[in-house]
Amino acid sequence: MKTKKTLTLTASLFFIPLLALLLVAALSTPTLAKSIELSFASHVPPKAAPYVNAFIPWAKEIEKRTNGQVKIKFYVAQTLVKARDSYDAVKNGIADISWVMYSWTPGRFPLTSVMELPYLVKSTFAGANVLTKLFEKFPEMRAEVKETHLLWSWTTMPYELHTVKKSIRKLEDIKGMKLATQPGARAALEALGAVPVTMPTPNIYQTVEKGVADGSALAWGAFKAFKIYEVTNYHTDIHLAAMAYGTVMNKNTWNKLPKDAQKVITEVTKEMMPYANCAAVSAEKEVGKKIVRELGRKIYVIPPKERARWIATAQPEADKWVKAMEAKGLPGRAVLDEAQRLMKLEP
Repeated sequence: MKTKKTLTLTASLFFIPLLALLLVAALSTPTLAKSIELSFASHVPPKAAPYVNAFIPWAKEIEKRTNGQVKIKFYVAQTLVKARDSYDAVKNGIADISWVMYSWTPGRFPLTSVMELPYLVKSTFAGANVLTKLFEKFPEMRAEVKETHLLWSWTTMPYELHTVKKSIRKLEDIKGMKLATQPGARAALEALGAVPVTMPTPNIYQTVEKGVADGSALAWGAFKAFKIYEVTNYHTDIHLAAMAYGTVMNKNTWNKLPKDAQKVITEVTKEMMPYANCAAVSAEKEVGKKIVRELGRKIYVIPPKERARWIATAQPEADKWVKAMEAKGLPGRAVLDEAQRLMKLEP
């Protein structure tokens, strides 16, 4: 018959190895990575095509491929930061990611502004391709965004004219008109004799509604999202100029991400962007034009002979831009020549 002392010893001899095995198992079991949430600040409203059809699918694909390790939380309609503060917000860590129009801070991204010269960009696809290639070729352009990690480059569709009281059909019609627009469209409008009233896109509606401006210069891709059809009556297609954008991430945020997460973000971005961005606004253009037609309005397209007169006003602006870049020691002529060469290769 076993004594109490013998039973205790037997139990000890059984449990000690068991505890050791459990400890080894615990130490050898991989720990699930903590989920990382990245904030994405955007100025567009929640129903805007770029947000719904480009940003959200991109974010979902990243979350899927990282097995939920990386999640992106969006703050739309300037709820986290004001549009013009987007770049600094990313640089300073207020937002992890943002979609930044470079001309919101004029003069800060000088060479990148080449894409905003009048009549250069044919389409959003062409503009995005050319801008991406320029960043790849010119280290001086990459240096302009070195404070952040650049995810992708993009340009808007060319800007068109949306006016309140009269249709713009020839060069003389636009002279003296006040038009609410982005800072990057200033050169094109001033060359035409118009008066640009510059501001981020979310402010254009109210400016036109209050009569501070006679209309707006804005791409069709943003026309519906910002409800410009409610405050304008006439529409003219002239393809003035496009606006250059970059989607940037806070550099410290990027550097702290696990290497496998960085790899996924890079791969998904390369696969989807900026194509999804371009496709989203291109589809939105058709929606905007459909709204105009349903309201019984017409869209006037400037004919080639008249358009040539408009384009002729742009050459002095291009020359002035090159001179300003060269005065800063930047390769303005080389960048412009390459942008024009690449644009000719685009369909």
